[in-house]
Amino acid sequence: MTQTIMIKLFSILLGLLFCLNIAGISPVAQAEKMHNAQYSKTIKTEYQYAAKVACSLLLPHQDGTLARGIYRSIINIHNPTDEKITIAAKVALATQFGSDPGPFDVTPFKSTVLQPDGAVGINCFDIAGYFCPIDGVCVDFAFLEGFLVIKSPEPLDVVGVYTARHTDGEVESIDVETIKPRRIRDIVRLEPTEPTKPGEGKRMDYPPKGSSAYGNQEPKQMCGGIAGFLCPDGMKCIDDPSDDCDPTQGGADCPGICVK
Repeated sequence: MTQTIMIKLFSILLGLLFCLNIAGISPVAQAEKMHNAQYSKTIKTEYQYAAKVACSLLLPHQDGTLARGIYRSIINIHNPTDEKITIAAKVALATQFGSDPGPFDVTPFKSTVLQPDGAVGINCFDIAGYFCPIDGVCVDFAFLEGFLVIKSPEPLDVVGVYTARHTDGEVESIDVETIKPRRIRDIVRLEPTEPTKPGEGKRMDYPPKGSSAYGNQEPKQMCGGIAGFLCPDGMKCIDDPSDDCDPTQGGADCPGICVK
């Protein structure tokens, strides 16, 4: 009796598997399809570049990790091939050694298309834009440092340009570094992202309020700039009077601050 029941159950299971295969859907494939549904696109890549970035955004570096001053980074990416390619990039924050991982340590990937012999530049405010929004939250950085991680199906020319100065005055140092590739085959999943609208999403300060990174100043909420950050409802974006970027004097892509 028991043997007969087991045979019937086995026959039913085989029938279900046969039906799924007829439909062209295996249980594993169906699970993978459901998992990948949350991603808008995937890119096959073979080369990875990790470019160092150090960015003063709303305040100079002043917490002791770097000398007090203003730091800027821009990563230039050139497609040396004669074909159009799609590349992807993400940002990995440099956190304190031994600290627990946080929700914003590594951003989702963003993609861009490089035309044959085309080039793009990713600056500090573009890099900050990778953190707005993540799960409905935008991060307002006093400053940030870490890596811009670039993945590509073809070899690229990747160069980092780094400038620094005191809190006032013109540029005092500049360095140019060619970023070498690693051969890492990967499938990059691009999470769908939607632009933040005024008043939507939450804002958080990084480092958190009360940190020594701010000295005796209050954290500001960044807006404008080349990334076009928006202010919440009830606030407007004005030029930041504490920096030396003045849009009325020819300053391009000056970041602003939100005020009531």
